[in-house]
Amino acid sequence: MEDSLRLEKYLKYNKMTLSENIKNTIKEHALAESPKECCGIVFENQRGWGVHQCPNHSEKPTGHFYIPALHYVHASSKGEIKAIYHSHNSENENFSENDKANSHNHRVTFLLYNTFKNSFFSYDPKKERTTQLNRKFTIGKSDCYTVIKDHYLKLGITLAGENSLGDEWHKKNPHLIQELFNLNKNNPSLPIEELDKKTPLKRHDVVVFEFRKGMGPNHVGVYLGNGTFHHHPRNKYPVIEKLQERYLRKIYKIYRHKDLNEKS
Repeated sequence: MEDSLRLEKYLKYNKMTLSENIKNTIKEHALAESPKECCGIVFENQRGWGVHQCPNHSEKPTGHFYIPALHYVHASSKGEIKAIYHSHNSENENFSENDKANSHNHRVTFLLYNTFKNSFFSYDPKKERTTQLNRKFTIGKSDCYTVIKDHYLKLGITLAGENSLGDEWHKKNPHLIQELFNLNKNNPSLPIEELDKKTPLKRHDVVVFEFRKGMGPNHVGVYLGNGTFHHHPRNKYPVIEKLQERYLRKIYKIYRHKDLNEKS
């Protein structure tokens, strides 16, 4: 019950939590326009949130989108612009650097719907944070360790173990994270090494955090390079964000796959 209340408060705070109606409208638009990328604007007025669909005027609409200025005027006449959305029709779930630059330039959240994986993402230019909007936190199924396993699986590396202890796992077994990585560290087919917390980070490193001093490790994320990391905070959505000082101070240790010798 307590976790449900925490999630409700988070969703209320997260202004870019989309209703199923808005999601379905964007989905239908994306599927109708495929293989071209769809694009449009989400607005809010006294009646609630709405979607203004736009034609994609890009010269290469299967891989890019462009919204004419007139459509921003039309959308703003309907209400306050809350987000700009577009779709991807491949496995690519990432905002391009151009998307992020435009998000900053327009000072508005960008949304991405992937038709291939039926997934929604938002990019917040103020926090420089990418959030997956339809993957709620569930221990053992969608949590911080799952992010690590999914990341490594895309690299062709299968990690063992899962959290089967439920929401109070840290009380039941405060050494769980260590035990999960021991499963992999002791596997001769997985050349994983344990490093000191002050070791300079490289891409694909697993970063272990101790958020409460003296309580032991209680969270993990994966370093993506360029000062960013991917993690799934408790009772929130998975995010990609800057590894800011408040996180750096909490690093407990680092795990590195020896065969992934990528620069930071």
